[in-house]
Formats: sequence, structure tokens, C-alpha cells
Amino acid sequence: MSEPRGVASEPQYRSTMELLLQGHEPETRSKVLMQRAGQRMGLPREVIQELISPQEVHVFRVPCKILGKVVNFWGALALHNMARGPYKGGIRLARDVNIWETIELARLMTLKCAVTDVEFGGGKTGIRVDMPEMYRLFERTPRDREFEKIISLDAVEYYAQRFRDVFASHLYVPAPDMGTGPDEMAFIYNETLDPASVTGKPEGTHGWLPGRAESTGLGVAHAARLALRELQGRHAEGATAAIQGFGNVGRPLARCLSDHGMKVVGITDLYGGVYDENGLDIEALTEHALNVGTVQGFPAQELTNEALFRLPVDVLIPAAAGEVLTAENAPQVQARLIVEAANMPTTVEAMDILDERGIAIVPDILANAGGVIASMLEYSGSLSADKMAKEEVFERLCRKIETNFELSRERALELGCTLTEAAVQLATERVYKVMLTRRMI
Repeated sequence: MSEPRGVASEPQYRSTMELLLQGHEPETRSKVLMQRAGQRMGLPREVIQELISPQEVHVFRVPCKILGKVVNFWGALALHNMARGPYKGGIRLARDVNIWETIELARLMTLKCAVTDVEFGGGKTGIRVDMPEMYRLFERTPRDREFEKIISLDAVEYYAQRFRDVFASHLYVPAPDMGTGPDEMAFIYNETLDPASVTGKPEGTHGWLPGRAESTGLGVAHAARLALRELQGRHAEGATAAIQGFGNVGRPLARCLSDHGMKVVGITDLYGGVYDENGLDIEALTEHALNVGTVQGFPAQELTNEALFRLPVDVLIPAAAGEVLTAENAPQVQARLIVEAANMPTTVEAMDILDERGIAIVPDILANAGGVIASMLEYSGSLSADKMAKEEVFERLCRKIETNFELSRERALELGCTLTEAAVQLATERVYKVMLTRRMI
């Protein structure tokens, strides 16, 4: 039996942070799950709120000079908790960035680092970059990837200049996220000239880590194989999978699953999707997607996101956006197991429905932690100037995921709750313990 589903906080109660910001934070997934964990721990409401609330939030404007025009980008930097180490989290460029989402993602990083025993805390940057608006402003058409790269590089370069001291002091160590990649991280390194000030740096850059680019996808693939074995009692070979997303996570994920004998029968991205009941040719699909920018048009049956979620597969892997599995579509899911490669792809309501239907979920803070585990190795390697081999990186990140998967599974059995709630419980306990030790709470 799972824990009661009620939200821990009273509707009229507002945290000190909410009073200061004069707004109500949405009842987000990490907030709700940490409230449940704090209640199980017997903590007072005020202490739970201090665990949930961020340490600092910066709202900023970055004036960028782009192709002869000045463009102002607004953003938020959320520094959630540094009890266990420097703030760590990616830089996200998107048109719908907001302060609450940025805080939520920073909190998620705290949980992810804690549950995998990585010595970082959680941080996040969100910068509102409306790419369709940029196309209109600069009168560009059709889609131009070189133009989009100019926008993202300039936005991050000016942002790096604004927060140079934060990065150089290792107070906050950024990394790539949606809309950014190794090229943008190189601009942060250009600003600080400190290889440990940023992770996810491009190959050949001082302090770069072999395997960092594939680490999240390979970690998800390992979590999927592990869950099949431990939760379903079967081997990966011959199992079927469907993946939403075919970007920096989805591509290496699909290739790794295929290399281990799994049949990836369905893949969708922002522009379309493809299906083959006998398993897609991942190498050919990767080449196609890199050439045209989408899986759409690959010679296979067309597939929508809605149909992807209803495929009768062994493993469904949302690897794109958040909150795609909801109370509306969760009843139609036919997969036996869900492995979360994206951040928070399943709403709390959908989690409860899937749990009642007996569909297990491997949560994001375990499944997609390969990226932050590799970031820890890149950070420590940058400090010591000792570069690891790719094979050692993959071995260490798989071992960390496996060890803490087992600890979370044991906690789930002990508490009678889902694996997701058990993982959050383990992470919250670890953060709380260190905050007590350091007299931070």
C-alpha cells in the first residue's frame, strides 16, 4: 500500500519564501513528494518548508547585442540547497521559462544529487529565449540552425559575464540543459578561465570529460535494464521500448538499448514520430535525424505522441519534456514499466493512477542521474587534472545508479510506498542530516 495521497500543506499556509515573493508556489511534484517525506520523518511543518524552499533566487535581465540589435533576455537563477556541496544545475533556454519552474528544477537537482550520493547541491538557470520571436525580430525564415546557435551563444555569453564571479568561486557550477550544449559551456569557460567552473565542456577543452555527452542517455539505459531485471524479472534482450524524444538523451539511449538486444519500436520528437513493430534501425534513424533535424520522414510507420504512450511495450521512456504523462492519459498507458529520462515527465496525479494500475516508475532522480554523476567526475577531474577514460566514467555512473536504486527499492519495501517516493525519502533524509550537522536548520 502506498502512503495517503493528500498534500501535506494546508491550503492557507504560505512559506516565508511565498510571503516574500507575494505569490503561491504551485503544488509541484518535488514539493508534494518532499512534504510527504518530511511528514513520514515526523518533521515540523516549518522545517519541511525550509527543506523545500531555495536558499537564493536571482531574477535578472541580460541585454545582448545580437547582429546589430539589442535584445533583452530575462531569466532566473535558483540556488536551492548547498548543504552537501556546490550548487549544480543546467542552463535552460526556452520561451516559457518562469521563476517557479526554475525553483522546481533546482530542487529536483538537490534530490538527484542526494539520492545518488553526489557531493553537489541543486541549482538551475532559466533564460526566456523565444526563438520564434527571434525569427520575427530578425526577419529570418525558414528554420536556420546557425542563426539559432548565434542566439543561444550570445545569450549565454552575456549571462556568463553577468555571473562570472558566481561561477569562478564554484558557488554554482552550471552545465548544459534544454537549449544549450557544449558550445555554450565553452563560453562560460572563456569567461572564467577555470575548467572546474562549468561542466559539459566540449571535447578537447581543458578539463573536458570523455563520455559526458552520452552519460545521461547511457545512465537511463542502465536504469531501464536494471528495472527490467529487478522489478519485472526479465532480461533486456528481446524486450520492447518506446521513447519520447530523440535529442542529446534519446539518441544515445536508443542506441544503448538496441546494443543490449532491446527492440526500440517507437520514437517521437517535436515534429513527428516513427514506429516499427520489429524494432527501428537506430543507426539509420540517427543518421536521418542528424541530417534533417527530426525523426519525421524516416521510412517507417508514422506515430504520434498520443499513440506512443498507448503502445503495449515493456518499457515506456519519456525523454523530452516535463508533465507529459497526466491524469488524462495515464489510464491509457499500456507499458509494463516507465523509466523517466526527462525531468518530471509524470505528474503526481498520473503517478498515483499508474501505481494503482501496477505500473512501476523509475523516477527521474535515479534514472537520468548519469549526467550529474558524470558532471561530478568532470568537476573533480578539472580540479586534479586527472582525466578518466570513457569506460571508467560509464562504469562508475552505472555503479552509482545501481547502488542507490537498490537502497531506494529497500526503502520502498520498508515504507510500503512507491519507488519514486522512496527515492525522494532517501534524498530528503540525506539533505536533512547534513543541514543539521552544519547548523543550517
